[in-house]
Amino acid sequence: MRENSSYNISCDYADRVGSSFCSNKVRESSRRSRLCWIVFFALLWSMGIVYRLASLQLFGSDFWRSRGQRQHFSEVKIAAERGPIYDRNGQLMAVSVPASSIYVRPREINKKKRKKAIQIISTLLELEPERVEKAFDSQQPFVWLKRQVPRVYAEQLDNYKIAGVGHLLEARRFYPYKQAGSALIGRVGIDGNGLSGLEARYEKLLSRDIIKSKVIRDAKGNIITGNDDSLDHFEIPKGQDLHLTLDASIQYILDEELEKGRNEFSARAALGAIVDTKTGDILALGQAPTFNFNEDKIAGREALLNRAIETVFEPGSIMKPIVTAAALQGGVVHPTDIIDCGSGVYRYGGHNIKDTHRVGAVSVKDVVVHSSNIGMTKIGIKMGRDLLYDSLDRFGFGHPIGLNLPGETRGILRKKKDWSMVDIATHSFGQGVAVTPLQMLRALSSIVNGGILPNLRVIDDGNFEPGERILSEKTANDVREMMFAVVEDPHGTGKRAAIKGVRIGGKTGTAQKAREGGRGYAAGKYMASFMGFADAEAINIDDKLALIVVVDEPHKGSIYGGTVAAPIFKKVMTRVLYLLATRQRVKRKTDIYRNLDQDVSGLVRAKYAY
Repeated sequence: MRENSSYNISCDYADRVGSSFCSNKVRESSRRSRLCWIVFFALLWSMGIVYRLASLQLFGSDFWRSRGQRQHFSEVKIAAERGPIYDRNGQLMAVSVPASSIYVRPREINKKKRKKAIQIISTLLELEPERVEKAFDSQQPFVWLKRQVPRVYAEQLDNYKIAGVGHLLEARRFYPYKQAGSALIGRVGIDGNGLSGLEARYEKLLSRDIIKSKVIRDAKGNIITGNDDSLDHFEIPKGQDLHLTLDASIQYILDEELEKGRNEFSARAALGAIVDTKTGDILALGQAPTFNFNEDKIAGREALLNRAIETVFEPGSIMKPIVTAAALQGGVVHPTDIIDCGSGVYRYGGHNIKDTHRVGAVSVKDVVVHSSNIGMTKIGIKMGRDLLYDSLDRFGFGHPIGLNLPGETRGILRKKKDWSMVDIATHSFGQGVAVTPLQMLRALSSIVNGGILPNLRVIDDGNFEPGERILSEKTANDVREMMFAVVEDPHGTGKRAAIKGVRIGGKTGTAQKAREGGRGYAAGKYMASFMGFADAEAINIDDKLALIVVVDEPHKGSIYGGTVAAPIFKKVMTRVLYLLATRQRVKRKTDIYRNLDQDVSGLVRAKYAY
């Protein structure tokens, strides 16, 4: 029994030991199997990640890089450097200069220093404190405080080290002659695009590239700050140069005197232009009021109008020399022919034609000198409708000048088939037809230069196109003498345009303004004008210059061209001649020069801007 019992115990023990050994072996095998699968999947996952990273780095890097940059970087459009604009003598009339635009990041403003920062910025940048405070309170991450200020302001602002306030470099348009020729040259917008005048007309030439500054965006896509250090060197591409026929100094004189005249006569506006009658070059094209685009804020489109290009008006009596020249050229009258102007009233076409003063029987020359409407009506009748219309058309009325400037108009010359009988009379003394100042000046140039109708130009591109001969030299000379008499004759209407030492020819004009939106004329509204030229060979000035001055709605002193526009003409032409004489370095002081100096009366000696 014991042996059997011992045997049984031994067998049970052996069975238990064997069973435990087998169980441990199974469990270890299972663990190894699971570990192998884990290692396998880990390796597979790692290989997948490596493959994906490799594919991103080697095959899709450009795509993902550009996508990341689009998410985290953006661009702010800034004003590029435009090409400079020069006058005929190489003087800068418009140029782009480095300027700083100040911005604020409201979220970075130190609240404890906020009040002091507002005070510093508003004082330095000449801004209302409320405006600066509003910018600080903005929910936008990036706000402009003031754009295109002198860089010295940005440097001063940097000294204060105001958190959240910085600046970017831009190109700012600057006009060295301030308001001179501003309506013609035009204005540039805050982003550097041309808004009016030549700046707009030659936008593609002056500004070719759009410049943008990189900025960093936050996780939500909001602008945080600038990141383009290259702009600090102002290496901005610029447009091409533009050269004008203008003379900056003459332009300055014209604009200044037009503004003085406008104020003196409490006029709505004043317009003027000066042309070299030989070449057709426009030396000055001005208006008053005008604006200094360096400083003045522009309230609306009206401030950007070039009135000398866009204004049309009935010329009145300044048309008389033009019609007379056409009549002489057509052979229907001669300078010495006698025209009976009667008692001052002449019935024609169912209307009464009147003269301001009774003229009587006078020569064709004296019809112009005395500015007789009746005399011009009888000259127009001799010409007939066909010749009168064809002559006005040939002088360029009813056609654009061809400067291709914004707002340029052709005026109004109705087709001759639409004329009534009285239109022959009214057109002969400057009513019923609407013109621009440059159209009148171009027609006058053909009389001054010996019969050639010039092609006016304001861009000096090296291409000169000779004009068309429309008058014989004899006809042009005869009419010039008539216009000299308008100023020199005791009975002439243009005596106030006379300048001692030189011969001045011209013609006055006073015309009622047409009623807006209706037929007839506006009560109490007139255009006073004077167009003329100077023969300054006596003081060694060979330039044959023609000048027109038009004063719109004078309300003080007088309404007549002879007393309103002629004195302005005199002041402008005197200063221009003095300028030209000074440029020629004339040393010898003769009596002629002394007379000219006396007539200048201190107007210009210290005021030239050349």
